[in-house]
Amino acid sequence: MLRKPDTVDTFWVDVRHAHRSGAQDRTVGISIPKIPELRLTGRTTLFENSGVTSQEFAESLREVLKLMVAARSREAACPLSFFQLFVNGLPNIVRSLHFGMDLVTDLVGLNLLEAGSEFGMGLSSEEYNFLFSYIEFLVSQDLAHIDFGDYLIDWNDRQMVPRFVVPLSSRGRALVRLINAKEDELRASAVLPHGGRIRIAQEHLFQWIVTQSDLERIPLVRAFEQSIRSETKVTELDGTPLTRSFRPVHSGRGQHRRPCDSSDRKM
Repeated sequence: MLRKPDTVDTFWVDVRHAHRSGAQDRTVGISIPKIPELRLTGRTTLFENSGVTSQEFAESLREVLKLMVAARSREAACPLSFFQLFVNGLPNIVRSLHFGMDLVTDLVGLNLLEAGSEFGMGLSSEEYNFLFSYIEFLVSQDLAHIDFGDYLIDWNDRQMVPRFVVPLSSRGRALVRLINAKEDELRASAVLPHGGRIRIAQEHLFQWIVTQSDLERIPLVRAFEQSIRSETKVTELDGTPLTRSFRPVHSGRGQHRRPCDSSDRKM
């Protein structure tokens, strides 16, 4: 913060955010504009990078679930809800949360197809605001360990919709258990069909898509490795191998697990 003694004006800038975004001039330092004046800045704006949002915290997870279902895009060409984004973005045996435009476009496309819509997907500024509100909701309800400050660097500074895979919080995992319990209740009352192994909050798989640039980069990566190896021969560190070999075991749920050893067991 910089303060002008003669006018008692105080101007501020988030230095940590500026360093992380790379927006500062490395030769001059960090510029502090006169627009963000402290006495005119609200609490949400001042602490936004640390995850403070304008959305209120809901104590009850049942209320959180209702809010997620009710929060829907108002654009007919982009049928989507917070709930759909959440339950369809659960990789790593439902322990993490994935978000990105690939998830958004796939869900919207499937919703339009199921509805028999004659129109394609449409995304305006309102829909992008809806996606931003979804991330704010996750942060405000403490459902996942999201670095909101880093998210804002992509959103504000780079004009990009970020992509991330983050661990669910304990509250997020509790929400998944609540969804499972509610699903069992609806199946028991015949509101949802019985049978099958498909669940509402089920593991979502995503994968690396190989492009032409990847095919061209692979040999470049190998050549780079060979160059480093020829400069410095490093195979062991303090007598300990740098890598550990293990045999992947397929879990049957789209993941590859390694066998547990003594270091994995709880004492």
